[in-house]
Amino acid sequence: MKTDAPVPVVKCAFDDPGTRLMHERARRRALVNLLFRAVGWIALLIVARTVETDAQLVEGTASFLLIPTAFLLSGPARKLRWLRSIETMLRSFPWQHCVVTRDQGTVSRGTAVRVGLGADAGDKEWSGAMSARTWRRRRPRSGQLEDGVWFAGGLDRGGVVARPGGEVLMTVQRP
Repeated sequence: MKTDAPVPVVKCAFDDPGTRLMHERARRRALVNLLFRAVGWIALLIVARTVETDAQLVEGTASFLLIPTAFLLSGPARKLRWLRSIETMLRSFPWQHCVVTRDQGTVSRGTAVRVGLGADAGDKEWSGAMSARTWRRRRPRSGQLEDGVWFAGGLDRGGVVARPGGEVLMTVQRP
């Protein structure tokens, strides 16, 4: 029989050591990824501007690759922006135990879910249909949200949903 991890009793969700650790790891990975991609883009820019050969194959290829490589910078930048918005939410609300169920409705991005807060099954306060998604705006896998999860936020505005321990952070928002 699986037991749910107890919800940490802290003023805000970001004060929980597990949550902070997971957030800092994700942020560090995104920063390193952005740094490597930026270094690669700058190297291509330097090659395109300073290398001169008779065939112009090297600088032509570097110039051609500058635009697609610049688009590769947007992924880690979007993840950092998403992590900053999650951090704001985690610093504002405490973790609460909740139940997340899939909703029959459809949403444009993410998975349609309903969040229920409360101690007993019949005593739960349910949100309307919300959209659960990650920074990539992909749909969460089917089993990630089903078991006991933690919620930081308001049912009327949305918030952050995570597995116990602050793992697998996802946002839930009104569509």
